[in-house]
Amino acid sequence: MRKYLFTTIIAVLPTILFAQKDFYIPKALIIPLHDEPKQLFMSVGWGGGLDLNLSYALTNKFAVFGSSTVNIGNRSGITILGSSYTIEKNDYVLKGGLGYFSKIDNNFFEVFEVYLGAAVTKVDNLWYFNNYRQGIEFTNAKYNSLFGQINIGKKKTKTEYAVGLRLNYSKYGEFNTFEPRESSALSHYQNVKGLSADPVVSFGYNLGRVKLNVQAGVAIPIRTSTANVIDTYTSYDQQTPTTNDYAHNEKVYLGSMLGRLSVQYRLNIGGKR
Repeated sequence: MRKYLFTTIIAVLPTILFAQKDFYIPKALIIPLHDEPKQLFMSVGWGGGLDLNLSYALTNKFAVFGSSTVNIGNRSGITILGSSYTIEKNDYVLKGGLGYFSKIDNNFFEVFEVYLGAAVTKVDNLWYFNNYRQGIEFTNAKYNSLFGQINIGKKKTKTEYAVGLRLNYSKYGEFNTFEPRESSALSHYQNVKGLSADPVVSFGYNLGRVKLNVQAGVAIPIRTSTANVIDTYTSYDQQTPTTNDYAHNEKVYLGSMLGRLSVQYRLNIGGKR
């Protein structure tokens, strides 16, 4: 167990600290904490992009939800070695699904939720070191996800807190990277898929119908795939292109940090105010 945990941490750290390809971009969990029918929760926030979440309680037990995230623009950072980099992004995520909720009699928690859903993600980014623009790298990917999650939470007059755990399975339909250098390299990844466990904690502060919320967690890869990678190198000899393909296998770990800051508005349609 210790060996596996150490291996997982080592695998996730490059994704978190270097964020080079930035090909896996899971979003924060849906944690509305429904406790009565006809509740409509609408929230706008930032969690790896600008997002909009909607959740509606159809009955006193079942709910539906939808979410969209768009991340367009530049983001700068510093690697663990102190080098600054920039990522120019044009990503989106769409997800939706169904949920079940119930009240529970417990000193620490009073709402229990289960959600099942699916997501579609497109990744389109350009990455480079700020002091070495020749080292530019493009990443284009599309993948679909299926997930199930459990939430438990406590709602008080002014505050609420919750913990959630999501199991997320993702499979890539497209995953390519391109480095336009002297010998331009196009890498085509095949058979990329994986399962992650995504634990999070959430805290909210209520201002009437408005709630300020923060969520933080991590996506931990618990099942990974060995991708088939085809590297295509193109060189130019007297302006005549020469192309060579090289095939190899590469472990791909689907891990990332999770976080979201949001403002939520609550509307009880036909229920209590």
